[in-house]
Amino acid sequence: MSQNDIRMYKELLDLLEKRKEEGEIDKASYEELKERYTEKLSSARQELEFRKDAPDIKVSGAKTFTQDSITISGAATISGGKVARDIRISGSGKISGDIECEALRCSGSVKAYGNVLAHGEVKCSGSFRCEKNLHTDENASFSGSARVSGETVIQGHLSVTGSYKSEKNTQAIRGATLTGSSTIGANLLSENTIKIGGKARIEKNILCDSVLIEGRRTVFESWFFRKAKKIVTVYGSIVAQNEVDVQDVKVFKNIKGRVVKLGPNTLVEGRVYYVEDLFMADSVKLMKDPKKVSQEEIKL
Repeated sequence: MSQNDIRMYKELLDLLEKRKEEGEIDKASYEELKERYTEKLSSARQELEFRKDAPDIKVSGAKTFTQDSITISGAATISGGKVARDIRISGSGKISGDIECEALRCSGSVKAYGNVLAHGEVKCSGSFRCEKNLHTDENASFSGSARVSGETVIQGHLSVTGSYKSEKNTQAIRGATLTGSSTIGANLLSENTIKIGGKARIEKNILCDSVLIEGRRTVFESWFFRKAKKIVTVYGSIVAQNEVDVQDVKVFKNIKGRVVKLGPNTLVEGRVYYVEDLFMADSVKLMKDPKKVSQEEIKL
């Protein structure tokens, strides 16, 4: 939409009024056409206003603007900026600066060189990479390969299938489910439950309400791989206000929880602190004797 579109719809409305005054058009047709042209004029004005502050978008393929979204199919380069719409990319996308949008949905390959702030959800399949910080006010889900070089803050739930790497803290307020292969370069934090399935490396601590590390799920697999390397490594501590339920894990520091369940192929080099109950499989290895403590002593 452009100034020419606005001018055209204004002229059409003026012409319509003249035709009505001269009796060239009946009332029903007049009202129908006036409503249609008025809507088109309003849409053109809104689109022009949006484009004043919109980022520069270069597309090799198709680009569609609506009141709610920008949809891009093919290869796109976005300069960055504030977009009061969803951004939907199907294909290859490059965001060269900081971007603020409603939601970000992408399939294919997307690389953001600045910060990404989404007021809605972030949902990406394929390859996603953010060179700075990622923040979303709702849920985030990644299937395929995802990498964030800065801080990751998810106000909703974080769901990852495939490969996920965060070089700094990952915080998912309403919980996280990580399957496949995950690497967290600092702390993994949540006010809810964190579930880890598959291979994971946490460079610092897991701090949450409850934590479930599923490891190998069948009795046969647990027996067959009993001498294998731990598939989840936590170089700091696991601290949960409620339940810790883990297996196939190595923890370099401490485990703290109200109820602690240690399954097969678990090694804790620090101490295990529990408030109510402690359950341990026969193959669990503790370098120090466990200790029963008060709830106050396991506060984050």
